[in-house]
Amino acid sequence: MSASEERSSATAGWALVTGGASRGGAAICRMLHARGMSVVIHHSPRSVAAAEALRDSLAARRPGSVRLWQADFLESGFPVPDWLPTLGVTVLVCNASQYKPSKVIDLQAFRDDFEVHVVAHARILAALHPDPRASLGYPLLSSVVAISDIAVERAPVGHIGYTTAKGALETMVLALANDWAPHTRCNVVQVGTLPFPETWTDVVRADKIVASIPLARIGTFEDLAGAVVFLALDARYITGQKLAVDGGRNRFLL
Repeated sequence: MSASEERSSATAGWALVTGGASRGGAAICRMLHARGMSVVIHHSPRSVAAAEALRDSLAARRPGSVRLWQADFLESGFPVPDWLPTLGVTVLVCNASQYKPSKVIDLQAFRDDFEVHVVAHARILAALHPDPRASLGYPLLSSVVAISDIAVERAPVGHIGYTTAKGALETMVLALANDWAPHTRCNVVQVGTLPFPETWTDVVRADKIVASIPLARIGTFEDLAGAVVFLALDARYITGQKLAVDGGRNRFLL
């Protein structure tokens, strides 16, 4: 996007992106920032260096437009900082996630998945609830976008805690589309296969995954970010919907 295009598409306000320091979260932060939004980058204690590097990169383009928030969503009862509800957050992207194997007997894994995907985001949503913000004169939360997974509807083997928690996140956000209408639009992006982690070594499985995608490639983080920004900023008459960003993989049948 050129400088003139960025100015013409500028959007006022702050966006909070959970898990925003790297991979898809970082791409979402960059694209929202390019649209003129200021960005709060939530990150875990394990992502300090990546969060600071992203902050510095974005702030170099527009000073004062980026803030960091460190919180470990695995810590039950982590505090939402007092400054966050007063900042004027109008867009929330519920992106923070973990993808760990689990079985139905792994109760601690279930708890951890629900803490990260559901409970942590419920705590943030409660802090940014539009009714008290309106009564205090703060800008209303206008859009919530949750990042889910096509695995919710086509579950992989061995990740039942993750799949169940992502399904619960979807349900919570889509329910809020009713509860918080008409002031706040709430939608879900279901992602398919994005770039494999650096630790990925199963080349045979990677080839099988690509072969199962009708568009014949895995998605990019920019593909994800584009869908999120569309729902967050441009889709003014869309709420309570799920958008699969997966190259058609959820429609693929052997």
